[in-house]
Amino acid sequence: MKILLLPVLSIVLFASCNNSSKTAKTFCDTNCNSTSFDFKGTPEFGQSLSISVKNCTADTVTWTHGKAATSSQVQLSDFLNQPVKLNKSAISCAFQDTSFIWLAFNDCVTGRGYLLKMTYKKTGILKMTGALNAFDPKFSIDPDLRAYTDRGNIYVVNVNTGKQAQMTFKKEYEMDFNNVHKAIDTLNVSKQRVYIKLIDKNGTEVPLEKKIEL
Repeated sequence: MKILLLPVLSIVLFASCNNSSKTAKTFCDTNCNSTSFDFKGTPEFGQSLSISVKNCTADTVTWTHGKAATSSQVQLSDFLNQPVKLNKSAISCAFQDTSFIWLAFNDCVTGRGYLLKMTYKKTGILKMTGALNAFDPKFSIDPDLRAYTDRGNIYVVNVNTGKQAQMTFKKEYEMDFNNVHKAIDTLNVSKQRVYIKLIDKNGTEVPLEKKIEL
């Protein structure tokens, strides 16, 4: 009997070691990054935005433009009410002259998409915590456009012109933005068309589309 137990015990230990080495899947690489994320606008306006990193998480956002007297700053985790881990593969910044900055990113841990519409004043920030960013491989979005949802509608904005479009879902869908594909299967947004395939609580696919002009 002792001879038979030894191989079994070895198999159990081997399986345990294998299981302990597995890590949960994340949206993007969560390896500790200590380098800031820096973006520059056009020479005409001299816009810039930088996100510092502290203890491997996004820390302070600083932004300005060439004719601004001072820079503006905000502590990102305080503003979002939670810390976020960023990776250069899932962050973008678009400057709309000196009117707005459109900062889009996904948290690498949860996968949640964010979109910030920022003026050049600290108090002038609008946050969209249901952003549907093009970093997601199931979302195809024109490079000049950004999209977000409030669970009952999808909103699309052209970050060069500020022009916007909207499409209603006709009802509100249950959405966990940390697991968005449970409710949104695919998304395709161009300057002429919005197409989205939603999934209702019964698992039924609901495709919707609308012509737009952006």
